[in-house]
Amino acid sequence: MTTREITANPGTLQYRLIADMDKCTGCQACSLACSFVKYKEFNPAFARVRILKFDESGVDAPIVCQQCEEPRCMEACPRNAIIWQAGTGIIVIDDAACDGCGICATACPYAAISVHPASAGKRNKVMLKCDLCGGNPECIKWCETGAIQYVSIASQEQIKKAREDLIMARKRFEIEYHTPLWKY
Repeated sequence: MTTREITANPGTLQYRLIADMDKCTGCQACSLACSFVKYKEFNPAFARVRILKFDESGVDAPIVCQQCEEPRCMEACPRNAIIWQAGTGIIVIDDAACDGCGICATACPYAAISVHPASAGKRNKVMLKCDLCGGNPECIKWCETGAIQYVSIASQEQIKKAREDLIMARKRFEIEYHTPLWKY
């Protein structure tokens, strides 16, 4: 698979990570790559991209941060720990400022923020949110089907459809499993 270096204009994010659920096979190569890059461990539970599996229908739904134009997670954070990274415009969690309260996770309409499982049950939880690997997402390099893509912000229809699909996947999960996705 070919890889291309992706750069953003200073302060302006020019790409969005999207997921095409019709192409996802649920292999979790993206999650494994993510967890290894971030934690040097192949463990999907440590990944910032998650795969929801709907066994009865055979649908697999990659959950990825949408780098929203008006991020609800940022607005909800009482510690101002969710910020735009200088130079890239990528929305990131400032780990030094984050107290792990989880309000950002409940505010995210895409359920793209989760609690690191090693910190679950602790007072100061570690929150997981995609940081686009600084502008060169590792997950897309390992997605053999092209289900996870890094597209130009000019691809508004493609981004809109991917976001709608993510919201539907979240709602479906919460109905089927009777639990908020951010707790999963």
